[in-house]
Amino acid sequence: MFRKKYYPENPEAVDDPFQASISDLMASLLSIFILAFIYYILNFQQATAQLSENQSKRTEILLAVQRELKQKDVDAIIDIEHGVLRLPEGVLFDTGEARLKESGIATAGILGPILENVLNRPEFADSVDTIFIEGHTDDLPIHTALFSSNWELSTQRAINTFHALTDAATGLKQFTNSKREPVLSCSGYADTRPLQPNTTEKNRRENRRIDFRFSMTPPTEDDAGILRPANR
Repeated sequence: MFRKKYYPENPEAVDDPFQASISDLMASLLSIFILAFIYYILNFQQATAQLSENQSKRTEILLAVQRELKQKDVDAIIDIEHGVLRLPEGVLFDTGEARLKESGIATAGILGPILENVLNRPEFADSVDTIFIEGHTDDLPIHTALFSSNWELSTQRAINTFHALTDAATGLKQFTNSKREPVLSCSGYADTRPLQPNTTEKNRRENRRIDFRFSMTPPTEDDAGILRPANR
């Protein structure tokens, strides 16, 4: 007896377990990718929103400090873009000296309490990570019994400014950021970061200064990792 062979009309319609498994796997991978992408977008938006909010808070802090200083007849320069409150050399020091002059001590006595009051406002809680007190000089070399170069001079000026501020407002020394680290920090840059070319006395005078650079609290480590590729 001969058996009749059966040939399906559509061979592709025959179930293929292997092909079905591959299709399910691809669908699962696609779902995971979509969920991961949505998570990335949401976290990216959250991190960028935090950065934008911090920039706005920094501007508010600088303007508030400048406004209160002006009410006390202290003219301070602010650089919104770089988050800097600036005091020219002549406000605090005599040229070539790191010891604050009498008017400089008075200015620090005004600025210290203002900084303390502004930073303690509830809307600025944990928003400031570090305030760098930076000493800057011109390019004219100095070599005295106290300072062998402008590096020593600029650094000592920053340190003396720190002490004058915290003597006037003792709470500043205890003020901490979100990681419970001290907010105030000192650094000296000599003539390495001039505002203007050191070609005229006017420019040199502008370059001799103390900067208060406000660095705001960064996003969390996870958010920072998300932002890093976008900022490259």
